[in-house]
Amino acid sequence: MQNASSSPSTSPKALLAHPQDPAPPSGAMIAEAAKRHGLKPFRMMRDMFTLRRGPGKLASHEYFSTGAYHPDLSAAEKLTYVGRDGSYEINIRLSPAALTEVRAFVRNKVMYTALLRQLGLPTTETQAVVSARRHFGNITALASPEAVEAFLCDTARYPLFAKPCEGAGSVGSALIRKMDREAGLLHLGNDTQVDLKSFCHEIFHDYPEGFLLQSAVDQHPAMKDMTGDAVGTIRLVTLRDAESCTPLYTIWKIPSPTAMSDNFWQTGSMIAEVDETGRVGRCKLGTGLQAEWIDSHPISGVTFEGFEIPHYAAIQQVAVEAHMLFPEFGILGWDIAVGPDGPVIVECNDNPYHVLWQNATGQGALNSAFKARFDAAAAESDAILKGKIAVFQERQKEKKRR
Repeated sequence: MQNASSSPSTSPKALLAHPQDPAPPSGAMIAEAAKRHGLKPFRMMRDMFTLRRGPGKLASHEYFSTGAYHPDLSAAEKLTYVGRDGSYEINIRLSPAALTEVRAFVRNKVMYTALLRQLGLPTTETQAVVSARRHFGNITALASPEAVEAFLCDTARYPLFAKPCEGAGSVGSALIRKMDREAGLLHLGNDTQVDLKSFCHEIFHDYPEGFLLQSAVDQHPAMKDMTGDAVGTIRLVTLRDAESCTPLYTIWKIPSPTAMSDNFWQTGSMIAEVDETGRVGRCKLGTGLQAEWIDSHPISGVTFEGFEIPHYAAIQQVAVEAHMLFPEFGILGWDIAVGPDGPVIVECNDNPYHVLWQNATGQGALNSAFKARFDAAAAESDAILKGKIAVFQERQKEKKRR
């Protein structure tokens, strides 16, 4: 596979910064969409107003980024598209706060990962946690920048993936390939270098809530041949209803050749739909007016469509098993890497972002098939919650009778 990188550059900051908030669509963008697709600007403005107040809560910038502006979509189909707010509303309906009191634990990347490992589910290995105040049992705790520096020099096993204990979207993350002890530099996954001491102080200054240093996942050879060393995780969303817990959809988050992680907001990142058998369909590069469907990886040249995700049955199985550790959640999203021997759970998302699936498929997440399954999962969550309340009330009555 070719190497897309040039000679490494030195960066004062190591960690991936939060992307800027999207701006409302400009007049130039509206004009470009009108010209390219034969649309009327007044019609687009009316659509944006309607969809913002519709079931999907689609913001004006999301009208373009999701492709909901496209003239091939009917008015009814546009109403099935969700934005960030609409995606959250789906998730909180299926996993209401009153039922999911363990939500904070599920979001705790140290504790949740430790639980999975204890119960025999495949997950990432935490080498150390950076925290000035907390301890983590037999996991190494680094309580100062000097302790981090000593760990990275003397103990760490590279490559490492570094990320905050809290947060989402790969903000604050970095892939550390190796360390040059003589120069005091860390070599990052995007072919930049950062000063070791600066990196250690950056962690403490920017992420006082804690920071993880994990062993980077070694991808399955077939996926590495496609995308290179950067790990592109499988996002698999599972639903729990009255009958069972089953997968809802799967997408493949394919990192840009110059990125350190696979989040779709990073320039050059790609996303592809995966069917129920693990076979990859179309792949999209970019969003909105800049989006394009591509047939093959821009560096390796390997064709996307028809590529089979290795160990796909095992990926589905571990996601369902992990979901059923906390069946009070009606919906969960799983970021799962594929190693040489099978799946590796990277993270659990209690608020999966359904816009990603829309970008990968060109469909709205409130389509009739998904909506029926959302309704079934929400009904079961309501029944579980009512059952818990009934048990509590009966126990209170029993206390009074005594």
